[in-house]
Amino acid sequence: MQKKRLREALQDKSSFDVTVELASGPDFDFSPVQKFLTGFRKDEGASVPNEFNLVAITATDNSGGTPNIETCDMYRRMTDADLLGHLDYIPHISCKDRNVDMIASTLAAYKAAGIESILVITGDKSVNSKSVFEHESVTFLQMIKEMNAQAYARASADDLDSVHQFCAGAAVSPFKYTEASQMQQYYKMEKKIACGAEFLVTQLGWDWKKSLELFTYLKENNIETPVFGNVFFLSTLNPAARLMNSLKLTGCFVSDEFLAKLNSETIDEQLDRAAQQVAMYKSMGAAGVDIGSVHDYDMFIRILQRAVEIGDDWRMHKDNLSWPQEGGFYLYDDGGVRRRLSRPRKTLSQRHFNLVHDILLDEDCRGFKVFRGVMGALGARKGKGFTYRSFDAIEKAFKYLLFECQACGDCYLPENFGLCTIGKCEKGLANVPCGDATVEGFCGNNLEMQCVGELVYRAAAATEGGIEKWRKTICKPRMHELEQTASVLNHLFGLDHSARCSLKSVGESIHSLIPTVGSIMKQLHERGPDAYAKHSRQLEYIKAMIELQAARGAEFVAVNVDAFAKEDVEAAKEMIVQYARMVRKWAGSVAICIDSTYSGILTAGLKEWYNTKAKVSAPLLALPSADALAAVGALKREYDFGVVVALDSDGDSVEGLHSQAGDIFDRATGEYGFKADDVYFEVNATAVAKDLDEAAGAPGGIYVSFETMKKIKKDKRLKGCHCAMRPSLVAMKLPRSIGVLRAYIAKAMEYGLDTAFVDVSRRFGHVDADPGLVELIDAFAKKNGTAKNKEKAQAMLDEFCSKNAKKKK
Repeated sequence: MQKKRLREALQDKSSFDVTVELASGPDFDFSPVQKFLTGFRKDEGASVPNEFNLVAITATDNSGGTPNIETCDMYRRMTDADLLGHLDYIPHISCKDRNVDMIASTLAAYKAAGIESILVITGDKSVNSKSVFEHESVTFLQMIKEMNAQAYARASADDLDSVHQFCAGAAVSPFKYTEASQMQQYYKMEKKIACGAEFLVTQLGWDWKKSLELFTYLKENNIETPVFGNVFFLSTLNPAARLMNSLKLTGCFVSDEFLAKLNSETIDEQLDRAAQQVAMYKSMGAAGVDIGSVHDYDMFIRILQRAVEIGDDWRMHKDNLSWPQEGGFYLYDDGGVRRRLSRPRKTLSQRHFNLVHDILLDEDCRGFKVFRGVMGALGARKGKGFTYRSFDAIEKAFKYLLFECQACGDCYLPENFGLCTIGKCEKGLANVPCGDATVEGFCGNNLEMQCVGELVYRAAAATEGGIEKWRKTICKPRMHELEQTASVLNHLFGLDHSARCSLKSVGESIHSLIPTVGSIMKQLHERGPDAYAKHSRQLEYIKAMIELQAARGAEFVAVNVDAFAKEDVEAAKEMIVQYARMVRKWAGSVAICIDSTYSGILTAGLKEWYNTKAKVSAPLLALPSADALAAVGALKREYDFGVVVALDSDGDSVEGLHSQAGDIFDRATGEYGFKADDVYFEVNATAVAKDLDEAAGAPGGIYVSFETMKKIKKDKRLKGCHCAMRPSLVAMKLPRSIGVLRAYIAKAMEYGLDTAFVDVSRRFGHVDADPGLVELIDAFAKKNGTAKNKEKAQAMLDEFCSKNAKKKK
């Protein structure tokens, strides 16, 4: 029988999928897992009712924070004994005891073993060792999403079907009973989905109203991500219920009344409750259920058979599925009407934090620039010396007293509304909360401390627009190299996560003239009318390219379909409409750059970009010349967009190109209503190896382009306009091509370059260029037509090529 895969099962909306969660026993005992799977292999799933599709076994990852069999070793034992049969294997993978490198190694091991489906969780705090939590579930999912995209980026057009892709899921808990805890769970769920979660598994709980609340929220917010209801067979066969009641299993709630009820029941009655939950989730519209704490295969079959008998009549048993916290928060009333959320007032400490931040630490305020200038003049930029040490000591003392600061050096107080998620969180998570909070909103790992997620929610709710901002805020893992340094100074001098790059990167990966990409774009379009809606490897490739560029900091995602317009312009116009939709859907807040020599394609893409009720960022239209401005300029009255206009550099001088820029600016602002910030002048990016062919006495192409940018930037009339370039081929035929390209861009930025069409994965503008290569490009930038400067550039290039000839492959 063909092996099942969870991703394929989820695509079949007609099936109700079942996974079984297995855990090894104490002292690394494999026998409970072996017992269940031996029973399964004897039956081969024949006893599973037709209403269910048993698709996978899931394995826990040191649940409860205690060590047990590692999930990859669990898989090895299962396969060595041929216990899995046709079932998929879904390991849980947590962040509690893995740094980034260990996570990458674990995923590599999964890939080598052929494991695709995984459940990503933050994980329980370790009991007897120090936890790590460099990642938590949101940033972990983001990492996997990028790994999947990179796998596609390295593939050829003919190898897409063999590209390994993880199908990552995430957890969500609807069983929280304070407004802050519950809403934070929903908001974090949205973040997990945005970061790549393809399915959700609920935390365990026994409150049918809360289960229904989750599905109501999903429907209300148009979230279609498949959900597995967690059906934990809670019984008196093990101490789980008692531990949950005494808060020893964090994030799980069993009331005194529920515990008393369990202690009075027979095993059959407890089994019946599990079956009722299965029927409930099926009736509510879940994609399936994840059944846990059942290590007897025959008992598992009995639960499913009883669930079939119950069917849609589960409501007859709803009292048996209602064990809530008394007086707890519910988002919807009994009629399904959404309750109004609270709007607390700002605390005094929050007001003080906002005031200080707005005056001194907001990069757009004058106080920030003055503060940075003063500290720089005092020598604090060096990161050492008396001034730095003094400031660092004062900062640490004050921030510890005010925020319980732990001196991470990469401060996220602004993103968290003035609250430290290290000092006030037992796990020190970048994105709070986890799912461990008690029903009263206290930390499950420190019952004397309120969950910081509660505090952040209240602070966000007290801020105008704070909740919507918080719902979209995803904090990156802190920069560990900044630990124990002065975070305020790191922020002032652009060393922390908030550092801005002066180069706008336009992702250029989706271009029909790139052989692999063009071939895949063609394959996708040829799949027919539903090609852009129906799952395929080609569509996944395009999605990956869009998401990868957006995740890596692209200001715009450029799309060029001109190769197809040569044969059929109308077909190319249809294609750009589809690509505008895909960028809008998958690039988040990143806008499209429609790159074309055809005015019809530019117009069609622009109109489709704004064909939505959602708020979108203003796109760019990349024009082949100033003449094309007339074809699209009139659209400015109806749509907001910027234009990249290529300057005609053939045989022209710096003065001539500057004059062109002035004329274009006058037309763009005067005739069509563009603002200066909407106008991008594209200068030619001359290849280094070809920049020695000019006639005697004539300046080099690099000199002309760079000096043109410099002149544009110095022209007060053109203040606010941008200088753009497409430099990807400038290092063609040279060794160390990426290093040369990085140096070329760095030197161009000194002359005024602020926008470049590039491979954003190279992080141009963020990573420093080799000083020696910058010096090489500087020689070409000064090649003004004199024989001396030309000879110097030639000599430096010859020396560079000679030294690096062996390094070129």
